[in-house]
Amino acid sequence: MSQAGSAPRWVFDDLPPSGARRGGNPAEHAFRPDLDSFVREIVQNANDQRVGAPEVHFRLSVLKNEALTAFLEACSWETLEPHLVAAARERGGRGIGRALSDLRSNGRLVVLHVEDRHTVGLTGEESEGDSHFRALCKDTLYSHKRSAAAGGSYGLGKSVLWTFSGLSTVLFASVLKHHPRGKRSPRLIGRAELPSHVVGKREHSGSGWFGEEIRVGRGMRRAESVWGLGAAVQARLLHLDRAPVSGTSILVVGFRDPASDVEADVDSLEREIRAACANWFWPALAMARQPLRIVVGDHPVAPRESESLAPFLDCWQQRHNPSQRLQEPGDVVRREVEIDLPSRRDGGAGGRVQCTLLVRLADERKRDARTGRVATFRGPGMVVRYWDKSSLATARPFHAVLACGEARDPEHSSEADRALDRFLRDAEPPGHDDWISTPALKEGWKRGYAKALELLRDRVAVELRDALSPRSSLGSRGPEQLARRFPIGSGGGRGGGASAFRFSGLRAVVADSAWRFSGALRTTHPERPWRAEVRLSEVGDDGSELASLGVAAASIGTLGVSGIVSDGVLTLHAPAGVDEATFSGTSEPIGDELDGRCELRMDVVGYSVDG
Repeated sequence: MSQAGSAPRWVFDDLPPSGARRGGNPAEHAFRPDLDSFVREIVQNANDQRVGAPEVHFRLSVLKNEALTAFLEACSWETLEPHLVAAARERGGRGIGRALSDLRSNGRLVVLHVEDRHTVGLTGEESEGDSHFRALCKDTLYSHKRSAAAGGSYGLGKSVLWTFSGLSTVLFASVLKHHPRGKRSPRLIGRAELPSHVVGKREHSGSGWFGEEIRVGRGMRRAESVWGLGAAVQARLLHLDRAPVSGTSILVVGFRDPASDVEADVDSLEREIRAACANWFWPALAMARQPLRIVVGDHPVAPRESESLAPFLDCWQQRHNPSQRLQEPGDVVRREVEIDLPSRRDGGAGGRVQCTLLVRLADERKRDARTGRVATFRGPGMVVRYWDKSSLATARPFHAVLACGEARDPEHSSEADRALDRFLRDAEPPGHDDWISTPALKEGWKRGYAKALELLRDRVAVELRDALSPRSSLGSRGPEQLARRFPIGSGGGRGGGASAFRFSGLRAVVADSAWRFSGALRTTHPERPWRAEVRLSEVGDDGSELASLGVAAASIGTLGVSGIVSDGVLTLHAPAGVDEATFSGTSEPIGDELDGRCELRMDVVGYSVDG
């Protein structure tokens, strides 16, 4: 039963019969409290709910004097303030206390209006079923995403809204794509996430909602959404008026940057928001079909205006017309990086999948903080992380893009692309800022998921080194498909002359805490006796030697050729008339601290013997 014609008000849940209290919203501790995290979660959520070419508009306002008074009256301050005051006395409410003090002493309130357009809006019933409305405005730790490629899978992202509100209060107005029976847009509701507190003699769990007060059961009440004309009038008073297209408007009340120790002005906050939008969403902004559009204040976000982001955009836009080699600054080469996905526990098959690596040669004179980085992203077009590969040995300055899953070919995604997108989505922690082993991977995928992630990084490093290292006409680089990739030195002779030897079939893999290696060595002068020495060492991602490694045992596969292991060096002796010798062996045991974080280097040196 509702109180017809009554103005919206705040209604807080009572403490449950267990008496269990909380000190705030636990989900907020899963994120770094900075503007980058805030922007990533807000824009990603809107991009996930797109129904066409989505738009996200950020608008900051400072309410003072009559505007502040009118706003507080419209948001039923008389029913919210007692709860804020009570929550401020609790252990988890110190930030609320500071925000209240600032509001009273300065007579000003900063609000951030975030409006997304051409998205589905807050669809769903008030208290039944899974829906966008319940996921954002009612539930905790629930996610309702339409696509397996969507950004969030934890239901934690929305917590940043309340983290960035000094009063832990957020208001919503939405134009829905599909309506519950008998309802019409807009839909208006608010939610406060406070610590457990006591007002008068009544104990409250901490969560409260702003809307039409409804009686449910004996002595119980709740606030439900306001609809239609009443919601439209109230939204205008609350600075939540929006364009008449489907989507959701969010008002963060008392907006602040919790990671900053100074109070930033509106212009500075807008510049930081604009920079964060460009930094993390330039792939989505640059998509050929239905690109994302972001406006901060009155200015659209244009990543190309950023000198540090323009090379990544150029790299991405040349993906269909790459160069054969990196010769001049601005040249882009394309490589396909393969990994093997494990099978899913629900019966989905694994298999070989590809990611697209694009590498752009940078101008040596224009190095900056982004030089040597690899921008990694998947289907939604949000950069997950900028991998730092600036220390690669022999590497020239570069920028690179690793497009995975449905981002690899957005217009023609394959089943393999979609499988990889799902895999990498499960590999993202709550902040969606890395690809690592997570509980979601363990629950959803069979063994091999950690290995697949490790090999992705390893093979990207190898392809980068191969693309960026100066080409030599001598020697060979070893096979493309290895369980462990390793660099092979030039086949040229010392002093720059032509080498009398060629390497082939060089392979190495870690097994039983040691390297197992094999290869072949061919001489161009078989009329002479010859010998060769094989030495091993382990190198890091930047090519620096981590440890010298001895050969423990070896065998020779060519008749007439002998092999001796002495002081960790394998020496082959071949008589005249033998043009090639094959060899294999095992290294000394490697330390656990090196396994999985290094590569094997084989130095093979051949000598022709006169007489």
